[in-house]
Amino acid sequence: MASTKDIDTICNADSMIPKNKTFCLQTLTAYPPAVSAPNMAKLVKIVVGLGESNANKTADFVAGLVKEPTFKQYFKACNDAYKLVVWNFRSARLELEDNETQTASSDILVSLDDTEMVKNTIGKNTDKASKTLMEMTLVMEDFIGIAYAAVDQIDK
Repeated sequence: MASTKDIDTICNADSMIPKNKTFCLQTLTAYPPAVSAPNMAKLVKIVVGLGESNANKTADFVAGLVKEPTFKQYFKACNDAYKLVVWNFRSARLELEDNETQTASSDILVSLDDTEMVKNTIGKNTDKASKTLMEMTLVMEDFIGIAYAAVDQIDK
């Protein structure tokens, strides 16, 4: 199947930042739309959509934390950062529709700045919500890496 080869190409790409080949392979081979993608262009759109979906899930989690008075002070910045990550992925997805791959790549990559800000904001917190958000953020960074590597394959 061509998409298995395409998945391997993305997951082995030198451009994947951060590099997490195992996560990439496990995530994409377990996602039926990715496995059944007819070509690389379609797979890239699926990968970016998957990243956007994960960003939305994390953003929803953070939005719930902001409502808690004890968390509000330091989760507000995290909430704003995840709104940007969602926006970046949404923009990248739309830019791919217009074949603007370089702009899509930039939008995805800049999301690492937002996840870094989240890690710096909550990194030393020991409460359960912060630990959960940290785990979700590390996974988000893996999705960013996969999406960036995927978009990078379009022009090759």
